[in-house]
This record gives sequence, C-alpha cells and structure tokens, in this order.
Amino acid sequence: MPIYEYACTSCDHDFELLRPMSRMDEPTPCPECSSKAKRQISMFASYSIGAEGTISPVGGGGCCGGSCGGGACSTGF
Repeated sequence: MPIYEYACTSCDHDFELLRPMSRMDEPTPCPECSSKAKRQISMFASYSIGAEGTISPVGGGGCCGGSCGGGACSTGF
C-alpha cells in the first residue's frame, strides 16, 4: 500500500497516511483536530550512482508526464 500526504483544511497540519490506492482521494480526518484533510501532491527527488561513482538525477515519468524542465514542474513547485 502506498503512503499519501494530506493537509488539514482547518488547522493546516500535514501528515502521511498508508492507505489503498482506491481510497487515496477520499478525505480523511486530521489526527490533530479531526477536521477533513485533503491529499496533497507529493514531490521527491531520485538519483542514480553510476559505475564510476558519479551521481546523476533520474528524470522522466513524474508529474507532467516527464516534461518537467530544470528539475521543477511548470506548475510553480
């Protein structure tokens, strides 16, 4: 089961929740105030270490269908 990130619409508390993909967009209660929380878009970085020990970013397949430029999406993130 994947881990999703949520943010409370009332107290702005951010938290993670392990739940099935079929329920990822369902609102969930905030563990701090029990108000509804909405799923957030998760961002992460991935790197690969080459045979010579060089580190390089792994691109493609993320948000925007792999069309991100400069390591960030055009959505302002």
